[in-house]
Amino acid sequence: MNDKQPIERNKRNWTWGVVLMIAILATGIAITWWITQWTDRQMRMDLLQQARLVQQSVTIMQIQALTGTETDLSSPVYLKLKTQLANARHANRKCRFIYLMGRRADGAVFFFADSEPIGSKYESPAGQVYEEVSEGYIKVFQTKIEAAEGPVTDRWGKWVSALVPLIDPLTGELIAVLGMDIDAGTWTWN
Repeated sequence: MNDKQPIERNKRNWTWGVVLMIAILATGIAITWWITQWTDRQMRMDLLQQARLVQQSVTIMQIQALTGTETDLSSPVYLKLKTQLANARHANRKCRFIYLMGRRADGAVFFFADSEPIGSKYESPAGQVYEEVSEGYIKVFQTKIEAAEGPVTDRWGKWVSALVPLIDPLTGELIAVLGMDIDAGTWTWN
């Protein structure tokens, strides 16, 4: 009987040790998950703030002067917008693309202008339809509420995107949506 007591005590100690290790591991996983979620929310808010700053440099009159078609390609307003967007992109080394999108009456989302040099293989020229548009992008057009979407994959890569609507203050009409993309791999690493 005396021989069984130390064995039972050792089993009890071992069981409590395992329970304690599992509790510590579970707590660590929960804290890591919470920190990751909190950091992602903060980064999305920061990305939206950066996109809002760029959006403020674009006027409603500039967008209204465009047709959203290939005829804009030689327009001075279009060329100025491309320069503005390119300058904003170069100011943020993590940003890969900045662009202005519109939506046609048939629901097709298209590009007004982007930050890529003219002729670049990554350029989205005026009027190009955005075939891979996600539901999150559509929701911004429908609700007129900014959002940070992603990761979303399209022909250019995998992105986390800030989407900020440009609304005519006189009519309340959504004129365009400004998008700012960060590579999803860079996003995750950060």
